[in-house]
Amino acid sequence: MTALVAGLVISPLQPKVPATTHGASVVRVQPQEPVTVLVLGMQQGNGEDATDSMLVLGFDPQAHTAGMFSVARDLWVDIPTFGYQRINTAMENVGIAGAELTVEETIGVPVEYYAVVDYAAFTKLVDDIGGINVDVPSAINDSCYPNAAETECTVFDLPAGEQRMDGETALKFVTERHAFADADIQRQADQQLVLFALKDALLQPQNLLKVPQIVGDLQSLVRTDLPYADLPTLAAEALQLPQSSIESTVPSYQSGAISNYTTSGGAEVLLPNEGVLKTLARQTFPAVLSDMDQMTVQVEDGVPSDPSAGADYAEMLQGMGVQTLPPTAAPEPATDCAVYVNTSVAHLGRGAPLPTEAVILGQTLGTQPQLQALADSQAQIVVVLGSDYAGASGPASDAQASGS
Repeated sequence: MTALVAGLVISPLQPKVPATTHGASVVRVQPQEPVTVLVLGMQQGNGEDATDSMLVLGFDPQAHTAGMFSVARDLWVDIPTFGYQRINTAMENVGIAGAELTVEETIGVPVEYYAVVDYAAFTKLVDDIGGINVDVPSAINDSCYPNAAETECTVFDLPAGEQRMDGETALKFVTERHAFADADIQRQADQQLVLFALKDALLQPQNLLKVPQIVGDLQSLVRTDLPYADLPTLAAEALQLPQSSIESTVPSYQSGAISNYTTSGGAEVLLPNEGVLKTLARQTFPAVLSDMDQMTVQVEDGVPSDPSAGADYAEMLQGMGVQTLPPTAAPEPATDCAVYVNTSVAHLGRGAPLPTEAVILGQTLGTQPQLQALADSQAQIVVVLGSDYAGASGPASDAQASGS
């Protein structure tokens, strides 16, 4: 489908996967599949990176809907292969694939892609489009807003009401939390306000023509596994959505999704209620998650160092609404994860597209689904976990975490 926004024509989506993966035959991904992205806002300072914000974005081009789901950085969760810690340490401790898996397990939404955006990229984007207009819900008076390196305080005052923000002011607004009684919860809501403001600014005629240029300018500042060739089209299609078609969620104390908790070490964190979080996520991404319960999946554990990986992964899929058969051991150890559409059970017509569920599972595991007859399984989709699976304990996962 060709994207058309106010006279801006952008060619159709290119395939979202490489032409070949581990020597497998080419299977083109349909461009109208839903897309989910974990956006990580990074603070760079003191010689190290720290994840300052986490947000899951979902876009369904067929349903013409989108969703935004904020993930509180202080959620106290069990990070696969690492143990309990704040969720914003997942990328630092187990790599980007481990961070994606942690979010998937916590909120029950498949994460297909990631985008790591640092402060410089954010401020440049706002300045490139000439600033944004934000309706600030309440006045901000912070006498000790930290600088980027967190070595000294500055004063940050911002009146309530509509404010014109340049990149520097917008960055302070989306990172401010000291001025609020509910701290990080209000900050997440402010971050979503800024995303809507960015959308409005990009729709201005003078900025629409800049979309391909902006994507190119940000290429060196944003780390992502979304193919850059696809970004202009995805951006153009998402920009067409009215705000009423975008479901935005910030889990709160009032909803019962989170509660205050003090760890045994004395850290003040947020305890997630995963049942409530997953219910909120299903309301935020109904089109994406409805695709996950269409076919039956069987998980085969091919991780020699972790015989529980298959059961853990199957349990996570169940949290997304996926129908699973009891997991089994793979016939032999596997190095790479694989997703198979079992043609012995799933009878696809000639030239029929791959099942959406298989496409999504393939993207989340970093592989492309393949067609294969597997007479020993009654499942329509078979997932084989290999040593590269982010949730596998042992040397392979340690190497993956340090190499991310």
